[in-house]
Amino acid sequence: MSLAAWALDPAVTHLNHGSFGGCPRAVLSAADAIRARLEASPMRFFVRDWQPLLDAARVRVAGFLGADPACFAFVASATAGVATALAALALDLQPGDELLTTSHAYRACKNQLARLAAATGAHVVIAPIALPFDADACVAAVAVATTARTRVALLDHITSPTALRLPLERIVPPLAARGVKIVVDGAHAPGQIDLDVGVLVAAGVTYYTGNHHKWLCGPKASAFLVAAPDAAARTHPLVTSHGASATYGGPNRYHAEMDWSGTHDATAHLAVPAAIDAIAELGGGWRATRARNHALALELRFRLISALGGGAQHLLAAPADIGTMATIPLALPTGLAPLALEHQLLDAGWEVPIIDMPGGPLVRLSAHLYNHADQADALARALHGYGVRLAD
Repeated sequence: MSLAAWALDPAVTHLNHGSFGGCPRAVLSAADAIRARLEASPMRFFVRDWQPLLDAARVRVAGFLGADPACFAFVASATAGVATALAALALDLQPGDELLTTSHAYRACKNQLARLAAATGAHVVIAPIALPFDADACVAAVAVATTARTRVALLDHITSPTALRLPLERIVPPLAARGVKIVVDGAHAPGQIDLDVGVLVAAGVTYYTGNHHKWLCGPKASAFLVAAPDAAARTHPLVTSHGASATYGGPNRYHAEMDWSGTHDATAHLAVPAAIDAIAELGGGWRATRARNHALALELRFRLISALGGGAQHLLAAPADIGTMATIPLALPTGLAPLALEHQLLDAGWEVPIIDMPGGPLVRLSAHLYNHADQADALARALHGYGVRLAD
């Protein structure tokens, strides 16, 4: 598929959909129409139109994600969703309690855990995940890191730096059985995998948050936070506004508080249904889109490894353990830092992240409908020109 349906610059090779997404032109047109309606009559929009429109979008998006609309709230980003969830759970923490996460957690969320620990006297415990990835070893590492003092677990559904799909269906139930409150950072999951948030909440997840601007291809600044029914009533937005008054809003107090935090442009939230429809049309349905992108991620990985002279030893995860992204281990020339290489690639027209991991740098490839396998061969030539090779 060509880039014609997308707003992306055709002079740039886009292999980083995972970080910031990308919008089809149809989605931007839908968002523009909503914003024009807002700006044409701001009072009518915010006093009369906005809430019914948001409620309708909530029902549509929650249904697509398998979530209960009653426990579904729009937030600006998955990072904001994690912050909201941790703020609610902080009320029960005591000095000496443990906050569990993994060595592949997103940096922003690890920072949030560290700040929460400093404020409450709790301790952050890191379950190590080795590369190459082994799902059984991952489950065992989380189990070993869990103790009688574990109170909160922050788990990625798909890890950001390493593109690994963690086996939450095996990790969550034992943690929930021990009374651990579980926050899932699902930033990359919506649209990348066949996501059913309701199944995970039923298994014991306390909060699940994910982004709409990544694989769903919605506008930037839209995400969701789903709270388990027993957690929703005690969950409050980070900004206290009118919803804190019992007489404001409808009977669903979670919605009343979470929906309004002051005057803001809700266009991104309201345009998510248009994004769901646009990708379904472009990709021949969501099932076909996910299957196509998963297969392409595997092909991009294979082609890049082969073009750089590597083999099976450079595969960091089995096909079942990744979605529509893949990472490959690199060795950089002496003096060339991962961020410097990333910037050099940007200057040369490549949008692809170079991940700085403790075990060595990785390149992460994303596959969406506008990508094609030949881009891996071209990237290999570019990396070769910078003296980059595969890690030993």
